Amino acid sequence: MKKVADSDLTTPLLGTDAEHKGPSLAPLFCVAFLNTVSRIAAQTPAYSLLFHEVASAGGMQRHHISMTTGWLMAMRSLVELACPPLLARWSDRVGRRRSLGLCCLAYCVEYGLLSVLQSTLGFSLVFIAGGMLASHNVIEGSCIVDATSCPRSRSKAFGQLFAALGFGFILGPIIGGELSAIHSGAPFVAAMMLSICNLMCVLVVMPEYLPEKRRCSHQSGGSVLSTLHAFKHLVGQNHQLQWYTYASALSSMGISAFITVRTIWAHDTFGWHGSQIGRVVATYGVTVVFAHFVLLPLLLGIMRGREGLLAQLCLLVHTARFTAYGLAPHGGAVYTAVILSSAGSCSVPILQALCSQCVAETDQSLLSGGASALNSFTQVIGALIGSHVFAYSLGSKSSASAHLLLCAMLCGLAAICVGIARLQEKPVKVKRRSARPWIAQAEGMHGMDASLPSPTMRGGMLFRGRWAQSRDSTPRKVAAYSRPSNSDGGICALA
Repeated sequence: MKKVADSDLTTPLLGTDAEHKGPSLAPLFCVAFLNTVSRIAAQTPAYSLLFHEVASAGGMQRHHISMTTGWLMAMRSLVELACPPLLARWSDRVGRRRSLGLCCLAYCVEYGLLSVLQSTLGFSLVFIAGGMLASHNVIEGSCIVDATSCPRSRSKAFGQLFAALGFGFILGPIIGGELSAIHSGAPFVAAMMLSICNLMCVLVVMPEYLPEKRRCSHQSGGSVLSTLHAFKHLVGQNHQLQWYTYASALSSMGISAFITVRTIWAHDTFGWHGSQIGRVVATYGVTVVFAHFVLLPLLLGIMRGREGLLAQLCLLVHTARFTAYGLAPHGGAVYTAVILSSAGSCSVPILQALCSQCVAETDQSLLSGGASALNSFTQVIGALIGSHVFAYSLGSKSSASAHLLLCAMLCGLAAICVGIARLQEKPVKVKRRSARPWIAQAEGMHGMDASLPSPTMRGGMLFRGRWAQSRDSTPRKVAAYSRPSNSDGGICALA
């Protein structure tokens, strides 16, 4: 984080103080925090435990429950991949408050229904349909772009949003876990109440960050298929980028394969209930926040110029973590593995930065959207593979750690892909390009999103190419972007 701030000092002043001043972002951070807490409280570990209870009451076997959970996670993930970009484009036309208010209302309805439904079919349909109006910070990020007029203020605002989300990642599992111990439907009632409070905050307190005069009356940008085709062409032009993309996809698949059945695995292996699972997930959330805010800048400073090697080491830490989970004799060993593997959470932003260095400045938005969509799709595959492997272990009475060994193998393959990319590095010094710190902070959100319970939360950047064009077209601002700085092209500025 410090590196980003240092690079901002080289940027010339952009306009007057009046130009910088905009609506307060404090209500937005409060809305993002409450949204995150309610979403995580309803998903970790509450959703898996309640579905397990409802399905068992209906006579479904344990291995069938695992497979069904994987299919539900995958189907919701596909809905979440397709809908947030469309929701963001709709908010470009009608405004941010109306869009966020609709999302909060949808959360209220979803959580309310999940708290009372006792049918496996109804439970599944509501869970899948709930992904249609899940913002996943896409609209919140657009609000920051609307409310700030220079890269420095945007970078600071995204950092603050990142911090709000981090606290939500820690608090959400604790609330969900502790309430699950009281009643299986209690976390959903609490999440519904938080969403109602959030809706009131949006309607009463939060300002409109996108004035009517700046709204788009037409749909901008290409279709999903054309965007993905352009991304495929972009990746095909650079062999090093190809291998970094493979590594990112494989690591996403491995993490998703574990997260999908994490609750069921902990319940069956260690006999943990909601409160115990919530505490270990909250501990993992603390390590994720610590890794992104403290450990990542420290490691990048130590490994400057050897970021590819650092990415390999972080992926190997993931490999060791999943292996340790599989060999853990008791729950205490899981806590130890979670804490000691904190550095593994740095792999996502480092891989994003390595990919970013391989393309021109004009292709950054295409790379961001395409890579996010690809990783989201591989997370869907990971959810299906992980749940089916774990189901096979339950059905055949074999080792319940088979899916963990699969996760370790996928992360190990990702490390090998990074190693191949490093062999293709050109020793010739290339011309450095300018970096946009505020876009780097926006990318950081997706790095943390990879650690969330839901397999897919990173597809929303697909149509956010207009971020790079919004309110940054004046001559002085263009000069600010093109001016070289000490951190141009550096991974520290992108992390």
